[in-house]
Amino acid sequence: MKDTITIDKQHVEKRVKDWKKRVNDLYSNLKDWLKGSDYSLKLGARLTMYEELMAQYKIPAAEIDTADIYKGNEILVSIKPKGLWIIGANGQIDILTSKGSYSLLDNAEEFDAPQWKLFNGDKLNGVRLTKEAFLQLLK
Repeated sequence: MKDTITIDKQHVEKRVKDWKKRVNDLYSNLKDWLKGSDYSLKLGARLTMYEELMAQYKIPAAEIDTADIYKGNEILVSIKPKGLWIIGANGQIDILTSKGSYSLLDNAEEFDAPQWKLFNGDKLNGVRLTKEAFLQLLK
């Protein structure tokens, strides 16, 4: 059983820093998976992150990177972090394609290694995010 977590300003700041790191690590993994393919990942416009707990503890808004997947000069996929404090997950990232929207949810406990799952529409039947699952999404 995990220890009781005290939510205070330092804890929230640590969570925000961890979230930004997990998102950037995910982008690095995706970039590696795309090596040698017709696709490339480029960082997109940054989003402002200012969630309820940040406001409650007077933590300033933070910038978080988005990313886009290109085939040649055409954007096929946009990846946008949606939020850190998501019920039932340790953060959510939206994946937008011309074929539809997907969600990536981190099912790991706070500060553990991410366990990304990819969901198409419903939040019940996700698949573990692997190179194969990700490349399938691009097809």
